[in-house]
Amino acid sequence: MVEGKGKSPLRRVDELSQQVERLSLYQAVFDNAFEGMFATDSANRIIAVNPAFTTITGYSAEEAIGNDPHMLSSGFHDRSFYEEMWRQLSTAGQWQGEIVDRHKDGRPVRLWLSVSTQRGADGLPARRIAVFRDITEARETAEQLWHRSNFDPLTELPNRNLFLDRLLQALVLAAREGSKAAMLFIGLDGFKNINDSLGHWIGDKVLQEASRRFQACLRQGDTAARFGGDEFTVVLAGVRMTAEVEAVIRSVLEALQEPFVVEHHHILISCSIGVCLWPGDGEDVEALMRNATAALQQAKQAGRNTFRFFTPAMDARAQARSRLADELSGALAQGEFHLVFQPLVDVKTGKVVAAEALLRWHNRYLGVVSPDQFVPLAEEIGLIRPIGEWLLTAACREALVWQGMGLGEINIAVNISPRQFQQGDIVGIIRRALDETRLPPWLLTIEITEGLLLSNGEEILAKMEAIRALGVSLSVDDFGTGYSSLSYLKSFPVDVLKIDRSFISDMGQSGDDATMVEAIIALGHSLRLEVVAEGVETEEQLAFITARGCDTAQGYFFSPPLSGSRFREFVVERLGLPEHEEMQGVAPHGVRVLFADDMELVRLVFRDFLDGTGCVVDEAADGAEAIAKATVIRPDGGSRHQLVVLDLCMPGVDGFEAAKAIRLFESSHGLAPVPLIALTVDDSESSRLRALEAGFDRFLSKPIARSDLLAAMAEMLPAADTDAAPLDAGLAAGINIPPGLEHLLPAFMAEMAKDQQVLRTLAEGLDRPRLADHAHAMRGKCGMFGEEVLYSLLGELEALAPLGDNGEITRLVAKVVERVGRL
Repeated sequence: MVEGKGKSPLRRVDELSQQVERLSLYQAVFDNAFEGMFATDSANRIIAVNPAFTTITGYSAEEAIGNDPHMLSSGFHDRSFYEEMWRQLSTAGQWQGEIVDRHKDGRPVRLWLSVSTQRGADGLPARRIAVFRDITEARETAEQLWHRSNFDPLTELPNRNLFLDRLLQALVLAAREGSKAAMLFIGLDGFKNINDSLGHWIGDKVLQEASRRFQACLRQGDTAARFGGDEFTVVLAGVRMTAEVEAVIRSVLEALQEPFVVEHHHILISCSIGVCLWPGDGEDVEALMRNATAALQQAKQAGRNTFRFFTPAMDARAQARSRLADELSGALAQGEFHLVFQPLVDVKTGKVVAAEALLRWHNRYLGVVSPDQFVPLAEEIGLIRPIGEWLLTAACREALVWQGMGLGEINIAVNISPRQFQQGDIVGIIRRALDETRLPPWLLTIEITEGLLLSNGEEILAKMEAIRALGVSLSVDDFGTGYSSLSYLKSFPVDVLKIDRSFISDMGQSGDDATMVEAIIALGHSLRLEVVAEGVETEEQLAFITARGCDTAQGYFFSPPLSGSRFREFVVERLGLPEHEEMQGVAPHGVRVLFADDMELVRLVFRDFLDGTGCVVDEAADGAEAIAKATVIRPDGGSRHQLVVLDLCMPGVDGFEAAKAIRLFESSHGLAPVPLIALTVDDSESSRLRALEAGFDRFLSKPIARSDLLAAMAEMLPAADTDAAPLDAGLAAGINIPPGLEHLLPAFMAEMAKDQQVLRTLAEGLDRPRLADHAHAMRGKCGMFGEEVLYSLLGELEALAPLGDNGEITRLVAKVVERVGRL
C-alpha cells in the first residue's frame, strides 16, 4: 500500500473503535447523571431524555419523545417569561434560570434549568440541549426558614425583623413621593391579667383574634406586626394627611370593643396606641421606634384605651436619660458620689447599734439625682460594680472613723445590688474593702434582697457562705414583699431580717399588716435571727414593734439619713457624751455688700446667707448693672460698698469684665480698692489666673457652704467689721443636707411651699397626667436632702395618679402636704 493514498483498514478500525468508546462514555454520562436531560430538534420536539428526566418529571421516554417541552408547563409563568427565554436563546444561544414546571402527577416542581443551542452547518438551530435539577425541596426549606425568621408563629403576622424592614421601605417610599409614613405602637391593656387568671392558652387565642382584627383595620399596603408579648406595631405608608392615621387608629380601638369569646369566656380588652410620623418625629428607624414607645407610655398613663401622638417633650425625656447615662459614666472619677447614714436603734436601750449606708449623687450639671433614677441605670449600663465597690469601701472607712472616736462598735450595713451580687466577684470585693480599711469584719453587714434567695440557689448559697466565712453578717432587706419561704430562710446563712417599711407604715390602717409584722418577728426569732423594722415614723409604731419583741428599728422617728458628721453628732447625743468644742465662725457685720448674679434664685440665697449679720445688700442682675452700682460716687459723701461679690459667668458683661471696670474706676478716681470675691462653678487653674488678672482678691467655687462664704468675706474686712457668724438654727430641722449644698435649702423650702398648692389644684381638677408629672418633678427636688419619706410618698402618687381613684389620690396629696409642712 502506498503512503498517503488513504488510511489502512487497521487504522480506520482503531479510530472507529475510539469513537464508539467515546459515544459509550457520553451515553453512560447521559444515562447516569443525577440531573435531568433532554434534547429537542429544530422543530422543538423532544428527541431524547435520560433516566433522571423520568425520575424528576414522572414522564417516561416513550411519553416524552416526540412531544413539545411545553407538556411540562405548569401555568405558573406568564407569556412574557417565555418570550424573554426565547429571545435569549435566539440571540445568545443559551438561557438559564429558575422555572416552575409540572410533574406528571400534577404537583409543581421547581427546577434550575440550563438550555444551550447546537447550530448546524447552515448556522440555524439544529438541536437544543436542556439540563435541569430539582430544587423544590431546597426552595421550600429556604422559604420555611425565611418565613420562620420573619413571621410570628402564633399570629402569623410579620415579626420584629420583617416589620423593621417594612418600616424602612415605607420611609424610602415617603421620601421618594413626598408623603409621610406613620408608625403605631400598640399595647394590649391588662393582658397580663388574662394570662394569670385564665391561662396562657386562652391568652394565645386572644392574641390571635386581636391580630386578625388589627389586620382588618388596615389599608392596602399597610403592615401590622407582632413585636413581642402583647405588643403590636403597624406601619402606614404613603400618608398624605394626619386624618388618615387617626381614621386607622380609631378603627383599631373600635375593633376591640366587641368581646372576645374563647371557650365560653367573654373577654373584654382594650389597647393603648403610641403614634409618631416621619418626617418630623425622628430621623431614622431607631428614633421612630424610641419615640413611638414613649408615646405609648403616655397613652397608658392617660387612662388606657386611647392614643397619643409623639411630642418633643417625650423625646426630651429620652434624651435626658441618655444625658444621665453619660454623666453617670464619669461620676466616680469626678468624685460626685457621697454617702449618708441612717441610724439603727436598739428599741430596748435606745442606743445606736448600726447605720445603713445610702448612696447619693450630686452631679455638677444635673444637680441631685435620686437613687431610683441612677441605680437601675447603673445596672443597665454595667456601672453598678465599680460604684458598688466604691460604696462598700467608703462605708467601711467611715465605720472605722466611728471606732476611733470612741462611739462604740457601730455596725455598718451596705445594700448590694442583686446584679452585682450575681455577676461580680462580690466575695473578693468585700475582702478588699476590709483589707484596705482594716475594719473588723463583724462590724459589716451585707444586705441582699429577698428575691435574690430564689435565683440560682446553689450559686447564691456558695457566695453567702463565703461571705459568712469572712466574719461578715448577712441581712435580708425588705422582707415580706417577695416569695421567700421558711425553707429558704432555713437553708441560707442569714443573720438579720428587715421588715419592709410598707408593713410598718400601714399597721394602723390594716390589721393584716399588723399581723404580718407580728408573724415576721416571731419567724425571725424562731430561727434565732435579729429582726429590724424599717420606716418607723411614729411613737405608736415603735410601741407596737417593741411589744412584739422586735430588736432594732430605723426610720424618721429617730432620724433621717445623715451626713457622716451629723451622724456622729447624733450618736453622741444618744450616748450623752460631751460634744467637741469647735471655734465659732466669723462673718461680716454691718457692712454694705454688692452681690451680682444673673439668677434671681442665687441672689435670694445670698440674702438668706447674710440674714442676721446686719449687712446691707445691693443686688445686680448682670455685670453691666454691677459696674453701674459699684462706680457711683454717692452725693452725700457716704461710703462705697465695702465688699463686692461677683459671679464670673453672666450674660453680656461677665464677672471678669465687671471686675476690670471697677478696678479701672478706682484707679482713675484715686480710690482705695474694694475687696472683690469671685464665685464660679469652673474651678480650673486658667479661670483662677483670669480672676487674679481681673483684680479679684478671692476665688470661691460653687456650690459653697454658708459658713465658708461668710468666713471668706470676713477675711477681706477689718476686725471691727466682723462678728461671730449667726446661727441658722431651724433651717435644716428634719432635713439632712449633704455638705456643700446648704445654700440650696432656702430655695428648696420656697419651691416646696409653691408645690403644695399646685398639687392640691391638680388633684382637685383631676388632671392626672400633670399630677403624675408634677409629683415626679417634686421627687427630683426633695431627693437631695435625704427626705426619703416624702420621696417615697411622691413616688406612690406618681404611680397612682394615672389610674387610681380620686379618694386615694386625695389621701396621698394630703400626706405629701403634711410632710412638706413638717419640713
